[in-house]
Amino acid sequence: MTDQEILEIHMIQSENVRFLNRVIKLLIKDINLHIRKSDDFQVNAKTKIFSLVYSAWSEAQFVQILFTPHGFLYPEILKIKDKGVVAGWKLMIEQAINRVGDPAVDNNLKNKLDKLNGIIKQYIEAPYAFRNKIAHGQWVRALNKDKASENQKLTNDLGQLDPLEIYKRVKIHGFLGDIVRDLIQSPKKAFNKNYLKHISKLEEFIEDTKNWTLIGKKERLLKKPIQR
Repeated sequence: MTDQEILEIHMIQSENVRFLNRVIKLLIKDINLHIRKSDDFQVNAKTKIFSLVYSAWSEAQFVQILFTPHGFLYPEILKIKDKGVVAGWKLMIEQAINRVGDPAVDNNLKNKLDKLNGIIKQYIEAPYAFRNKIAHGQWVRALNKDKASENQKLTNDLGQLDPLEIYKRVKIHGFLGDIVRDLIQSPKKAFNKNYLKHISKLEEFIEDTKNWTLIGKKERLLKKPIQR
């Protein structure tokens, strides 16, 4: 694959990411309206759809970043892409970090790598269990992998799926995307310059939203006029 072909894939995925960003905004608007109305069924159903769209957006952004122009060589892209989304994110960051230095001998770099892998585990890997169940029609009760019995834990988790948590994943995923783009495009300059800024914003967002609840969200929404 030539540099021009890599650029074309990046541009295609950029358009997909922009479209999915608009879908996410529409879903948030719909869910907020149903929260106002205390329409639990609509909130539940739209939250499941939100979860699917989040996973689609995450995968689209993964491919978009992977095909960043003047980033990875095509053999590196193939190796990362063949790992799948979750393992691919981890390998993509590992490969890019190695352009900055060796985390095996640089503790500061190792701490950054560990931090990024932790974000991937919590905000990309964990939601994929929901994505797979919902995508296979298990919207209320989940089955085990062999489909011979119910997976009670995932059934409970599906029942507790929260649109606010999915929104938080979207925002945190956005911070991760900013960090990884810097890492790929400018590992020696922009990554080191902007890393602490991005991580600080991410951690501040997590702290500010840690006590969010649907009840609190409804109270805040009822104080605002409905936007048409």
